[in-house]
Amino acid sequence: MTPLEIGYLMVAGVILLLALGLPVALSLLAVGASGLFAIRGVRGTEFLLESLPYSSVANLALIVIPLFILMGHFAFSAGLSDKAYKAAKAWVGHLTGGLPIATVFACAGFATVSGSSVATAATISKVTVPEMLRAGYNQRLAAGPVAIAGALGILIPPSGILVIYSIATNVPVSDLFIGALIPGVLTAIVYAFGIWFMVRRDPELVKRTRIPKASWGERVSATAAAWEVVVLFLVVIGCIYTGVATATEAAGIGAALALVFALFRKGQKGSIWKGLVETGSSTASIFLLMIASAVFSVALGTTQLPTMLAEAVTGLNLSPAVLLLLLIIPYLILGCLIDGISMIFITMPVVFPIIEAAGIHPVLFGIFVTKLVEIGAVTPPVGINVFVVQGSVPGLKLGEIFRGVIPFILMELGLIGLMIAFPQIVTGVL
Repeated sequence: MTPLEIGYLMVAGVILLLALGLPVALSLLAVGASGLFAIRGVRGTEFLLESLPYSSVANLALIVIPLFILMGHFAFSAGLSDKAYKAAKAWVGHLTGGLPIATVFACAGFATVSGSSVATAATISKVTVPEMLRAGYNQRLAAGPVAIAGALGILIPPSGILVIYSIATNVPVSDLFIGALIPGVLTAIVYAFGIWFMVRRDPELVKRTRIPKASWGERVSATAAAWEVVVLFLVVIGCIYTGVATATEAAGIGAALALVFALFRKGQKGSIWKGLVETGSSTASIFLLMIASAVFSVALGTTQLPTMLAEAVTGLNLSPAVLLLLLIIPYLILGCLIDGISMIFITMPVVFPIIEAAGIHPVLFGIFVTKLVEIGAVTPPVGINVFVVQGSVPGLKLGEIFRGVIPFILMELGLIGLMIAFPQIVTGVL
């Protein structure tokens, strides 16, 4: 059997094991080790399996992963999600569809200190959904926006998914954060206008009167109360953009600052400890995926399959726009089945060489993949954000939440098309 044939079998093997329900890390590890054995024999496989687990994660720069996760947990303990929502509500709560619009902007605000889709959806939904239901919004409009806008946590810097993409592709994380700013802000604005349009088109979505308009004094007061969000974002992102600190150092500064904010809030010691435990658990899972991905990538690279595919795609003379459009479908399918981190580790060994060969900017592709991961966070059967919102607010119907996110998925696809047509939205600021 030729190495290329082994490569095809490896890809098929991963798909089969995932379909059988085996965890992603174990699937990649089992197939990668089997591929190495078939190509290099016992001794070569033994050497690589001894060295790869250490070499793939023994990098000080990887400490950015637990530090950004920790910062998000501490930000939640400090009550920053509640403050972000109150500030947004003071400015737009009185508008048509004001509360869900405020929810979108609150998600965007908390995303600047969270870096996590699940954390953003869980924390904001607890604050906003009950109030929207009391105000007469139906479940679709109350829960749908927070489920999809929670995914802004993986787009707006500091984004955990962009950090993972940076590790998987060696693209500088600072470039990814810069490239994500305009798409992140644009996404929040499109969501807000979408909500306004839906409510204007179907007033029955809101069955009661609007929220009273806040005075300028109330707006200033609510905005000032959310000063920790602004300070934390400016310190972390400012340090990275100005070159004062690396992403790793900025993550450490952000985690320490968020811890200080949390400590000044009474009764949060238990929440802080819980954040430490969950950070350790999440980091261990990510590092296991990284080790498994390294084994799979080395084995697949040995078969020359990625190189062959890259040359084949180059020979087709497809434009970058057409290639990206073709990649939307497989990523949408994967998003229905596995989480975003797994999507990146599974696909990058095969897809990224093709992207490089096609001349597509790696930062543009990173934002492209992140947008598709956002959609995956709200599409069944996985749709983790939908389940998180349902679990955070008792009484919500799962079907209503899924129906509520459909218009926003269409908006996301439109935004992806806009980025493909005008890549300067991402790359123009680099």
